[in-house]
Parts: sequence; structure tokens; C-alpha cells
Amino acid sequence: MQQIPDASKRRRSAAQVEAAAHAATIELLIAGGPAAVTMEAVAQRIGTSKPVLYRRWPDSAALTRDALLTRAKMLIPPPDTGSLRGDIRSVLTQWSASFATPAAALYPVIIGVMAHDSDFAEGFRSSVIAWRRDAMHDIFARAAQRGEVDGATPIDIVSELGQAVLWHRLLITGDPVDEAFVDRLLDEVILPLAGGSSAHAPDEDARHAEAASPGPRHEAPEKGRTTT
Repeated sequence: MQQIPDASKRRRSAAQVEAAAHAATIELLIAGGPAAVTMEAVAQRIGTSKPVLYRRWPDSAALTRDALLTRAKMLIPPPDTGSLRGDIRSVLTQWSASFATPAAALYPVIIGVMAHDSDFAEGFRSSVIAWRRDAMHDIFARAAQRGEVDGATPIDIVSELGQAVLWHRLLITGDPVDEAFVDRLLDEVILPLAGGSSAHAPDEDARHAEAASPGPRHEAPEKGRTTT
């Protein structure tokens, strides 16, 4: 009778081990911060040995950075919709959608650890934050080539506005972030500052013009005339 190999003992591919290690790292980060991510803890959680992990990452810090960067790229893949508004909206809506997923538990953990662990902060900034900044700069560079961005636009500042507001709502005020809020942020703040056109600009302009209009003009009757 032919024996079926135990699934738990089957040899996993490098990609499977990497994905499992990343998932375990994220779980450990949420549970206990970077200090909880050790090669031993990850190996035990995914059922492998430490040498297997060390063949891929030199230490737990490198594994942590790799896991966070991979997760960030999965959550917010760089878009290319053909317009500045479409690209930024894609980034902000995907990111705000992650606030309602288990990934949201990572954000305050990361911020808290960065304040006290300079090595972790430097590694996180040079990997995840640098990737996000470069991706946003690419969006604005393409927009500039299409003529959507004013040449005097301070791209280094404008490109960070949307993310800064979302961070503030998530970590500080707790105010809701939905697609309607993202659209408002785009059309009333980011695009006007960038010199780009808002998809809702014509409607907004019409409303503002109507509000500014003094309304129908009624001339006062001339002296000595009566009106009927």
C-alpha cells in the first residue's frame, strides 16, 4: 500500500518559506513589536529551522524590513491610471481601505517603536518610507510630463499631503476616512495646490459662482411712477 507523504513534512519552495516568514513576522510585530521578531520565534512559528531563515536574511531586522516592505507593496501597488487624480486617488483609497484590515494594527506599533529604536527607524525609513516617497514622486513626474502639474509646484510637500492627513486621522483624531473624504481631500486641497484639474472642479466652480451672484436685480421705481 502506497503511503501518502505527510503534508507537514513536504519540502516547501523558497517562495513559500518567504511568504510564511513574512506572515509570521507581521503577526509577531502586531503582538509584541520588533523585539518579538527573532529568528527563533519565526522559525518555530512556520515550522522550519533558523539556518533556513539565515540563508535568506542576515538577521531579524532585515527580515522585519523585508516583511514590512513586501506588505506595503501588496497593500498599495504603484498605480498608473493615466491621470494625476486617478493615481493619487488609487493610492489613498487603497491605503485608507487598509485601515479596516488587520494591517491597521501595525501602524501605531511601527510609529511607537520608531520613536525609541533608532536602528529600526532608520531601516524602516530607508526601505518602506523611501519606496513610498519614490512611488509618489514618480506619480507627480508622470503628471508633469502630461502637463497636469504646475512647474512651480513644491512636489516634495504636495506629494506628502494626502498621506499626512490620513496618518493624522488614523493615529491622532480617529476621524473616519472613506472614499468621499479622499475625493474631498483631492479636489479641495491636493489638486488645487498641484495645479492639476479636479474631476469635480466644474461643479464646484458653478456652485461658488451661484453663491457669489447677487441674484436678480430689481430696479427701484422712478420718482413719480407707480408700479402695478
